[in-house]
Amino acid sequence: MYRCAPRAGIGARAAVTPSEQVVRASRESRRWWVWGSVRNVPTLRPPVPYAAATTRLSRAMMRRRDRSPIRFTIVLAAVLAGCEHGAPFLPADYTPSQPYNAPPLIRLTLNPGDDMMPAWLPDGEIVYTAERIDRADHDRCLAVMPGTGAAVFRYVCRSSTSNDSLDVFLEASATSLGGDQIAYVRQGSYRLPIPPISPNEQAIIVAPVTDPNAGREVRSVPYLAPSGRTHWGISHLRWLDAARLIYVGEDVSYPRGCSMCPPDTVRVGLEIAVIDLTPATPTVTIVPGTDAASSVSVGATSDTIYFTRENDAVVYRHVFSSGVTDTVHDFGGNRLVRDVAWAAGRLFVVVDGLPDIGGDVHILGPAAGADSLVQPPARARGAFVWFERPAPSPDGRRFVAQGYVLASDTSSLASSREVWLYELP
Repeated sequence: MYRCAPRAGIGARAAVTPSEQVVRASRESRRWWVWGSVRNVPTLRPPVPYAAATTRLSRAMMRRRDRSPIRFTIVLAAVLAGCEHGAPFLPADYTPSQPYNAPPLIRLTLNPGDDMMPAWLPDGEIVYTAERIDRADHDRCLAVMPGTGAAVFRYVCRSSTSNDSLDVFLEASATSLGGDQIAYVRQGSYRLPIPPISPNEQAIIVAPVTDPNAGREVRSVPYLAPSGRTHWGISHLRWLDAARLIYVGEDVSYPRGCSMCPPDTVRVGLEIAVIDLTPATPTVTIVPGTDAASSVSVGATSDTIYFTRENDAVVYRHVFSSGVTDTVHDFGGNRLVRDVAWAAGRLFVVVDGLPDIGGDVHILGPAAGADSLVQPPARARGAFVWFERPAPSPDGRRFVAQGYVLASDTSSLASSREVWLYELP
């Protein structure tokens, strides 16, 4: 028996095949479901014709899925995993808690910028000048780390964010005398549009250790010293006692090797100066007999200082009460001797090497005439470390210093200037 379709004409409807019923039902279902969603009608069963055909299609698809339940489970799990919006990942604590290598020679910093002039704080922590290459202005701030090494936990900068100036904190020196105090040299320059060769401003600052930015300016630089010389810079800033600072007054020049060559910075020691912080306007005096001094350190009491001279192989001692200056040790020949520091009956001195790069550290004492050469362990491929500015701990058993790693033939530097810690045996 054959089923005939009705004739076409007015009021007549064309026959609809089962497949067309399914397609129409699907289209109407989507249209009404979307309309219901837009109108906020909570319906999942669209009230449209041919719903039965849609139901049959759904059942057919379910029967097809039943043939491969494992594949469906895998696909569903992948979809759910990809669409899940869980809690964000939390960063792990990756801050280093120990130095980069083991004693006796410990590298405390590993930065592309210069880390220099380390010193000890009264509580045993280490403070040094760090170049902040993570900032556009490349300020040189004070950085503080534990006395045994590990991560820097505090930076002291003139501003919390980068700005149009270049600010530099140098020569940090702290004391527990008269309450924990810190003294340092602060320099400032406008870096835009072109940074100047010399700083626009420079001064000695004295402040609490807890807040080095909350300090007072005790001496602007340059200034005309009582000797008639102009101190264009200062170095080796130290506390003589709770109310006096001692340092080397310097001449600073910027010669060029040729008309197109970049300027070099040449610092030459002139004399040792003492600044008394007691008056409302601090006063500067010159230590007699210290012409051409290149470094200075305070001895066991404020009555004694040790110093070196430019182009001289001798370590000198000066006693204020007697006015006597004598020789402590003569290394002889034309050896380069500088950066003297005293602690616990020992003198730490940098000898030989190259100016502005570093040399070997010699320890004089505690026995009279004793001279011990600090010999760091050999590094890979014959490289070695030259030190500058050694700063011994109060017990004299350790010292921190700035230094470079050099190739075995001293032809090239293998690192930027870093801070090192050396533990004596």
